Amino acid sequence: MAKEIPAKERRASKRASKSGSVVFFDGQQYPSRNLSVGGTLVEGYDGTLSAGSLLDVTGIGPAGDEQTTVLIRARINRVLPESNEIALQFLSLDDSAYEILQKIMTGRV
Repeated sequence: MAKEIPAKERRASKRASKSGSVVFFDGQQYPSRNLSVGGTLVEGYDGTLSAGSLLDVTGIGPAGDEQTTVLIRARINRVLPESNEIALQFLSLDDSAYEILQKIMTGRV
């Protein structure tokens, strides 16, 4: 039997190698995973925003640690109500956001 070759990674941005990050928006903190400069999957969301909605992420960092104040303009790409998750695409990052995301992705935070 031939060995199956995995499909090429389709994501445009490198993802953080470990989870444990959080993002802040609408005055709430949410766990996130698959964090990158291009976006993230937010867990525990039980709000009314829908796919296509725009929002501002105002803080980001490792869970249980000091958060970095940022301004990230984001769009909701997908809403997964059965798992209370939303997929965010980051549209624009300020310098603080880019710096903390780079640190998280390289494990320096």
